[in-house]
Amino acid sequence: MERTKADGGPATGALEILALIGAGAVIGLYAQAVGAGGGFLLSPFLLLWHDGAEPAEVTMAALLIVAVSSGISTVLSLRRGLVDLPVGMLLLVAAAPAALLGALANSQLPREAFASIFAVLLVMLGLYLIARPEVPTGKPGGHGWRRDFTDSRGQRWFYRVPLARGIGLSSGVACVAALAGVGGGRLYTPLNTHVLRMPHTLAIPATHLVITGLAGVVVIFHAGSGTGGNPLEDVLPIGLGVIAASRFGDELRRRLRASLLTRFLAIGLLIIGGRAMLEAL
Repeated sequence: MERTKADGGPATGALEILALIGAGAVIGLYAQAVGAGGGFLLSPFLLLWHDGAEPAEVTMAALLIVAVSSGISTVLSLRRGLVDLPVGMLLLVAAAPAALLGALANSQLPREAFASIFAVLLVMLGLYLIARPEVPTGKPGGHGWRRDFTDSRGQRWFYRVPLARGIGLSSGVACVAALAGVGGGRLYTPLNTHVLRMPHTLAIPATHLVITGLAGVVVIFHAGSGTGGNPLEDVLPIGLGVIAASRFGDELRRRLRASLLTRFLAIGLLIIGGRAMLEAL
């Protein structure tokens, strides 16, 4: 049975709104600190909060928030001169058709299958990040598209992007992310650093650029398919919390080691994945 609004009057409604804003703030703080859009937390939260909602309804609401929050992060990174636009736009354009394919599959999934796919994805990612919490900082790859990028502070970055591998894997990540109802930030950041060998400072802004566009594509697809439902009613309060906490998450990321944040993320993913498995049973 789907969760419905409590009938306790204005006070109950106000408490529920405050609870949603608080949940959004926690998600936004955590997601921004680890360099993600938050869909990997928003989708399971909405899935549990609305226990009768369809996967497409949950996905549309979660990715609408992701598109806005990651869009804000992208704008801030652009102002700081940290977005390698040619690379980011190439990955986005190449992955958009795969994201639409994943969104189409998502719209056909029963709730139990959606929860199962989501749980497996989170557990696998959590185990991978526990095994490899450190972001590689070695020499750039020796072949591929040569990038000579200068940020707004005058720092120059040299790296090479293996285009064929990058486009293929970016498309695969986009399809899986859209199918699972997430933006894909926690998949794209390792892709950008481990495979494309981007400097970590540039990899996270590129991730936000890509998932902003892909989340927007999936939201438009579901909106055009007539998807709605109760989860959309919670987008505004959760989104306000996410956006309000994002600046503090950015500061937290600067203060803590990347490996420590990655371990925190991995533990969170295993907990959420385990809870999603229970949901699927």
